[in-house]
Amino acid sequence: MNYNDLDLNLIKVFLAVYESKSILLASKKLYISQPAITKSIQKLENYLGGKLFIRTAKGTVPTKEGEEFNASCYNAMQILNSGINKFAALSNLEQGVLNIGSSSTIIRKLLLPFIEQFNKKYPKIVITITDTNSEKLTKYVKTGVIDLAILNSPIDNMDIFKVTTLTQTNDCFIAHPDFPHNHLSKEQLANQKIIVQKRPSSNRDYFDKMCNENKINIRPSFEIGSFGLITDFVSKNLGIAYTIKEFIKEDIKANRVKIIETDFISRPRDIVAITLQTSINSFVCNKFISELKSYFENQN
Repeated sequence: MNYNDLDLNLIKVFLAVYESKSILLASKKLYISQPAITKSIQKLENYLGGKLFIRTAKGTVPTKEGEEFNASCYNAMQILNSGINKFAALSNLEQGVLNIGSSSTIIRKLLLPFIEQFNKKYPKIVITITDTNSEKLTKYVKTGVIDLAILNSPIDNMDIFKVTTLTQTNDCFIAHPDFPHNHLSKEQLANQKIIVQKRPSSNRDYFDKMCNENKINIRPSFEIGSFGLITDFVSKNLGIAYTIKEFIKEDIKANRVKIIETDFISRPRDIVAITLQTSINSFVCNKFISELKSYFENQN
C-alpha cells in the first residue's frame, strides 16, 4: 500500500465523522453534501480494506478498526500540526480564522478587553464569536461548529475535552446601595427578595448546589433569562442577587450596586477554555488560549 496514492481529504472527512459521530454534522462542518461524505468514507474503507464505521440508532459509531485508525491519524496530525506551527512561528504567519464561543456576559465582562488587544496584535486573524449557554457551547465544540469555548461552569464529559484553566472567579451577593444591611445571616438571606437566573442555566445550577450545601431554602422573587440583566434588576432595588464578583467591577465603581457580606459559603469557580480532545488545535487557536491565559495572570 502506497500512501502517495491516498487522497488526504479522505482523512479530513474521516476525522470529521469520527469527532461528530454523524454524517449530517460532518457535512455541515465541512460544507459538503452527505452523499459526498458517505462516498469519501467508502472510498477510504476500500483503500484500507476494512470497515471504519457502523450506523446505529445513536449515530455513526467507529468500529474497532476505526478507533485504531483514528489513533494513528491523531498521532500523524499532531506531528503535522507541530510542523505547521513551527513554520507559522518562523514565517510570522499570524493569520487565519478562529471560531470561539462563550456567554454574552463573559464576553462583555472578561473577554472584550483581551479581544481588543489580540485584534490589534494580530489584525489578520478573523474571529467569529458565538454567544449562547454552556450546554450549547459544549455541543458546538463537540461537533466542530466552534474551535473553542470559554466557560465558567463545571464541564461534563471531561474525557472528550481538553480543558485549560484560565483564571478563577469568586461569587458574592449584591444589593442596591440603599439596602440597609451590609451583612446577612443565612436566615436573613432566606427572607430576602432574591433575583436568580432562570433554568436551564449552569449559573442557576451552581447557585442551587450552593444553597443545598449551605442548607438554606431560597425562593426566588425574580427568575431572569439573561445573567447580565440581573445586575440591572438589583440597581433598581428590586432585590438582591448571587453573582460573580469579577462581573460587577464597573457597577461597583458606578455605585449601581454594592456587595453584601453573608454567612453563605461558596467556592471559587474556574474560567476555562475547552477544545475537543481528539482535535488538532490550529496555531491560531493555541495562540489565542495561551495569550488569554497570560492576560488573566497579569490581571491578578
